[in-house]
Amino acid sequence: MSFVVKTARTYDPDPGHSEHVTVLALLLFDELRGLHGYGPGERRLLEIAGRLHDVGWSRVVSGKHHKLSRDLILELDIPDLDEKDRLLCALIARYHTKTMPEASRHRQFASLDSERRGLVEWLAGILRVADGLDVTHANAVGRLACDIDKKAITIRLETADECRTEVEGARKKQDLLERKTGRRIEYRC
Repeated sequence: MSFVVKTARTYDPDPGHSEHVTVLALLLFDELRGLHGYGPGERRLLEIAGRLHDVGWSRVVSGKHHKLSRDLILELDIPDLDEKDRLLCALIARYHTKTMPEASRHRQFASLDSERRGLVEWLAGILRVADGLDVTHANAVGRLACDIDKKAITIRLETADECRTEVEGARKKQDLLERKTGRRIEYRC
């Protein structure tokens, strides 16, 4: 993981944000394990994508940093990561913004089998919410935990201060995770 950390610190203008988003994403991954059923290998993919999701800002000209992050990840020779897993990480990072994964519009996403598409959707959905929870880049959300029932997931946030902005940031990006879980997502500070 040291290669990934070093790359993030080299290319990401705010690596502290990406590190914090990664921590939140991994907490969310662990809390939702009973719903997604993924293990350590998939968690590692999320960690890599989380740390590198904003590296595209180093190349941005037109504001499409998510696509540039995807491209940069695809160019990297990440140790112990084969080409297929590198593509997964690149797509997870690519979909951390508003754009939803669509096989009919996105060639690289369409190239995946249905199982890998589902994995990208799950991990991108988690990353999106985590990124929204640090929308201010202020590390306001320290930790989180989830209460899960048949209709909703309540994400309990530990914060030192009021967290209205972070909750609003996460709400704007929760659509993919709601689709994957089949539950509405609520927040409690």
